Amino acid sequence: MKGMFKALRSFRKIPDIPIYSLEYTADYQLERLLGMGCGTDTEFAANVCKILLNGLPVKIRPEGACSTFVAATPEDDRIFARNFDYKTSMAMLVKAVPKNGYRSFALSNLGHIGFDQNNLPEKNLINRFKTLASVYSPIDGMNEKGFAVAVNTAVEQITHQDTGKPKVMTTLAVRMLLDNAADVEEGIKILKSVDMNSSGKIGYHFQMADRKGNSAVIEYLDNKMVVIRKEIEDQCFCLTNFTLSTDEKNGTGKERFEIMQNGLKESNSIMSETEAMNLLNKAQMDGHKYYEPGHMYYDSKTQWSVIYNLSKCTATISVGSDFSKSFKVNLKNV
Repeated sequence: MKGMFKALRSFRKIPDIPIYSLEYTADYQLERLLGMGCGTDTEFAANVCKILLNGLPVKIRPEGACSTFVAATPEDDRIFARNFDYKTSMAMLVKAVPKNGYRSFALSNLGHIGFDQNNLPEKNLINRFKTLASVYSPIDGMNEKGFAVAVNTAVEQITHQDTGKPKVMTTLAVRMLLDNAADVEEGIKILKSVDMNSSGKIGYHFQMADRKGNSAVIEYLDNKMVVIRKEIEDQCFCLTNFTLSTDEKNGTGKERFEIMQNGLKESNSIMSETEAMNLLNKAQMDGHKYYEPGHMYYDSKTQWSVIYNLSKCTATISVGSDFSKSFKVNLKNV
């Protein structure tokens, strides 16, 4: 409990930017959680509550649209760019220092664990205590080895694998990857070692990248894992919310994909961090522009945008579609 209270004392709201921050140096007991079972949202949330929250109830259920791409700077730094697109959200920057894993920072949506404008994290001590669950609800992040991963929705990729391997839910997989993968190849091996189970009633796919310039998209079709690698000749490697590994390309976000792909082609995937953020700005979500009322993404907008510099282990973050403001964090200072 001492370590958890230390984490709580690190909780703060970053001035002038609508984002919260938490530094987690306590043991959040990843191995114990995997052993307890995480095959359903209910089981996952209940076991997180037992380990971290002393039984306080919390829900963990990711949703959202999202866009990602990889590029290199003129100085040959490798960057991984991400828009998180969803309804009104509250961003939490989680800095994790696990005992037996890599240091990382990741972004979680506090709305996925029950917070909203009428129930703010700073409201009382119990609410701040519940924010500890955000360590298990990351939806994008980067670790000290220069490995990054993000999860995007993909409607047709609802997955419930059952082969006898440890069962993990969507955000738990992201936490496992950040703690244990030094590069894309290790990330792929980790995902092959577990049974993936989609959170909620929607499917997901992942994009990952490392500082060596490798990147891969991981999809799940008929409960089978499909790996799509970035080929050397493929200068444009991005992902939104339709399936890449089928001829039908079912899903949404093709207009955002085209914007990113065109920007990558024009630059040969070489751009500064500022240019990468500008491309995220062009590809930001506006659900009212692209979808009819009643569509699952009609009320979605870009909630945060982040450029992970995998070579320097820094991240530049803009929140709430306000690209005029950003702040930078350095993993070396965690």
